[in-house]
Amino acid sequence: MQNPPVRLFDTHAHFFTNDIARFPIEIAGAREGRESILRRIDAEPATAARILGLWNENGVTGGAAVQYNTVYKTDNSYTLAVADAHRDRISAVLILSAAEPETPAMLDTLARTHNVRGLRLFGYPDDRGDYPWLDSPAALDTWEVAAAHKLTMVVMYAPGQPSAAALGRIVALARRFAPMTIALDHCGWPAIDAGVEGTLGAEHLMLAEVPNIVFKFTQINLNRFRETGIDAARFLRHIVDIYGAGRVMWGSDYGNTKETYAEMVTQAVAATSLLDASERDRVLHANGQRLFGG
Repeated sequence: MQNPPVRLFDTHAHFFTNDIARFPIEIAGAREGRESILRRIDAEPATAARILGLWNENGVTGGAAVQYNTVYKTDNSYTLAVADAHRDRISAVLILSAAEPETPAMLDTLARTHNVRGLRLFGYPDDRGDYPWLDSPAALDTWEVAAAHKLTMVVMYAPGQPSAAALGRIVALARRFAPMTIALDHCGWPAIDAGVEGTLGAEHLMLAEVPNIVFKFTQINLNRFRETGIDAARFLRHIVDIYGAGRVMWGSDYGNTKETYAEMVTQAVAATSLLDASERDRVLHANGQRLFGG
């Protein structure tokens, strides 16, 4: 295919290999089932060679290798290998458990010795509906190390719906660790059942005044909007109007979401149709490049 008439930077690509002898997998709890994911790993590995080829075909200048929890959990070996081998195009976003006592020292070592630009925190609420894994005393030690290395902290809270409890903690962390950047995966889960104007409720609107919180819109968002009839272009215009074009960026979720890469790029570009040329470039390329580029 011909390159699209815009540049892109992919802030959310998942890499994995079928060389499981060298890079063992840990797929317990995979939502698609063990046999299904084993077949996918073997038949369609998201290797550096494959993804770089897709980037070259689709006008993507570079991107972030976001550790794939489904396949590797917190063993970041393959993500680091990919990012170290392709420093001109790929940087690593690791997954570690912030609250584990060994994590601060581990993160310090990895950030000093590898091509790491971000740390991704992921978790569910506890029995009270709260998210202590974000900011427990032990987790704050990890935040301090990430801040010292000027890493972007990428946060994906579960389940995939707006949470005032999670977003309130994230606001407090953003203020505590300013000017550290916090990137919310999948735009921090906008609502999908109340039309474009209802996608960002009070829990999201409170983020507008916290400039070091930024938003990754991904194929997961686009798919959810399509299922519920939300116009993606109007949503992107809406979120840019609220947060500014400098705080929104695209990520494919390739390696996890099943669309082809060309389909993801086509949909992402179409979603920017209500932005002007400068806004489009920032959302599709410049913002991601600034945070995760070489």
